[in-house]
Amino acid sequence: MAAPWVAGAQARIVGRIHGQTTINVLHFATNDQIQDEPALDTLLLQLAQNLLECAIETLLPAVTADWALVQCDAKRIYPQPSDPIIATAPGNSFGQLSAASASFESTLLNLRTGGGGKSGRGRMFLPPAGEDHSNESLVDGNTLVLIAAFATCLAGKFLGQNPSTAWRLGVLSQKINKQAIGGGFDNAFRVVTSLNPKADIAVMRSRRIGRGV
Repeated sequence: MAAPWVAGAQARIVGRIHGQTTINVLHFATNDQIQDEPALDTLLLQLAQNLLECAIETLLPAVTADWALVQCDAKRIYPQPSDPIIATAPGNSFGQLSAASASFESTLLNLRTGGGGKSGRGRMFLPPAGEDHSNESLVDGNTLVLIAAFATCLAGKFLGQNPSTAWRLGVLSQKINKQAIGGGFDNAFRVVTSLNPKADIAVMRSRRIGRGV
């Protein structure tokens, strides 16, 4: 699959930690034909459900028990926007690692497309691992293995030559997308080729208490 794309979508992993909402935004594209609104809804539901499956099966084991998975949702952003389709997590969807002392700490997953510059790179600021799974500002090795399992789940569904879904995960450059000349979704969207966990603990300042996402 490659440009020109039939549709582009934005999907989100939504959770809560210490009373704060966490939102991870991902971008996808597909070349599956969409005949009508029910077909679009089905395709978006597939995306949301598959993302939720990875979050439940492989992200929850890699993050603090203070984080609760709320939902995954998906909406079309290209060629026309649509309403979001929501896949709700079960009520007991909590992380499985130790407690976290700060809501704004994060485990970082880098998205790479093989393209140069910022337009070819993306980042996911995942929930923190917890106090017992980090040391000297680094996530421990066992937790990195768990984060890698989450990346492997995403790769199996959305990357490579034979993913299990109709969607391809990518990095969307908002700057290129808005350009009058040489812009647009097809030029702004680059397919991800690798997902790489980083050991350094990252910071998501907007998740500080009282600020939100």
